[in-house]
Amino acid sequence: RPQDVELLKNVITSLDQLLKPHEKDFRAWDRAGEMPPSMIEELKQFGMFSLIIPESHGGMAMNATCYSRTLQEMAKYDGSVAVTVGAHSSIGMRGLVLFGTDAQKQQYFAKLASGEMIAAFCLTEPGSGSDAASIKTTAVKDGDHWVLNGNKLWITNGGIASFFTVFAKTGGQAERGNMTAFIVTKDMPGVSVGPHEDKMGLRASSTTTVHFDNVRIPDANVLGEVGKGFKVAMKILNSGRSGLGGGTIGVMKKLLALGTKQA
Repeated sequence: RPQDVELLKNVITSLDQLLKPHEKDFRAWDRAGEMPPSMIEELKQFGMFSLIIPESHGGMAMNATCYSRTLQEMAKYDGSVAVTVGAHSSIGMRGLVLFGTDAQKQQYFAKLASGEMIAAFCLTEPGSGSDAASIKTTAVKDGDHWVLNGNKLWITNGGIASFFTVFAKTGGQAERGNMTAFIVTKDMPGVSVGPHEDKMGLRASSTTTVHFDNVRIPDANVLGEVGKGFKVAMKILNSGRSGLGGGTIGVMKKLLALGTKQA
């Protein structure tokens, strides 16, 4: 669509303005293993957390192609920046876009678009990676709340997020697939975050553990249907893959340019 082409042109121009001045900083940030808060602030100011949120809530309402190209351009500059933005939109708050109620969207979209809230996706656990159905985190119904207990691992944006899409078992432990998705916010008592993980790459991207100790979640924060969380998780991951694909293509193009120059 012509409007998508125009939007993309404007975004690419903005990314050049935002990221070009930091070209010498990216290596230093990677070595230090930290992205300065000032850079996160710049990403917010340039609207980089609003890419897939509807215009009615202050977002850019990008389609999959436009979003993928945006992450491609971003990744040409720095993988950690692309992953920080991508984890927020591709998976962190994608469940709200796909499954959120009108009330949930009204409550969170504007804050997520502005970057006041940064999002993270909490599925992986110490004993559960690709086998998502084997998670041990539990949520037990208590009146009009759910009580959440468990630990999540390798959570991208964990150290800077205040909006978590969390998956927990809501059936008996014997029922492998019976899980539910919840919106959990950092200000809920019992939510805590572990130290920054020292990774081999993407070191300026925040990756941490996230812990839930008797966190009381209102019934209104269930995302999708109770017991259908596995389907929610897979739909989010499938929907977000176009962004990840765009980012990796951006890195490959950059490597081809650097390799050609070296040759």
